Amino acid sequence: MANELSAADQQAVIDLVHRIYESYLKFNPSLLEACDTDDCTIWDLFEPDLVRGGPRARAEFRSKDMTDSRKRGPLTIDVHDPIVVDGWGDVAFARYYLSYEFKPPGGLAGEVRVTTIARKIDGEWRRVHHHEAHVPTGRPAFSGS
Repeated sequence: MANELSAADQQAVIDLVHRIYESYLKFNPSLLEACDTDDCTIWDLFEPDLVRGGPRARAEFRSKDMTDSRKRGPLTIDVHDPIVVDGWGDVAFARYYLSYEFKPPGGLAGEVRVTTIARKIDGEWRRVHHHEAHVPTGRPAFSGS
């Protein structure tokens, strides 16, 4: 089935993606929570477990995550174009890459591929699920016979 989203809806989902990261960089959990549906789930890059359980579970996760980020050092996040958005009806899938860098004292950098699933509710696109993973560097060498 072909992408059914209008250009305006595709742009609204792209705007949502940018708002998610802008809110995170402000370390403002309430702005970030406003991007999410009540039942939003998150596979975070640094969290081994699926974050689920509604606003309370996300608040607990974000408190720890943002505290850890602040301790690590100044953070930059660069969402790369294009953000590819496809959708059908009131559901959209955004796929994109980003790079992040923590400056010292806890310097760390990486490349990430992300899928954000959004749903249009009362005319507004909100995040339903978010999945982050480090960009693979290729297939591991195989030494088997």
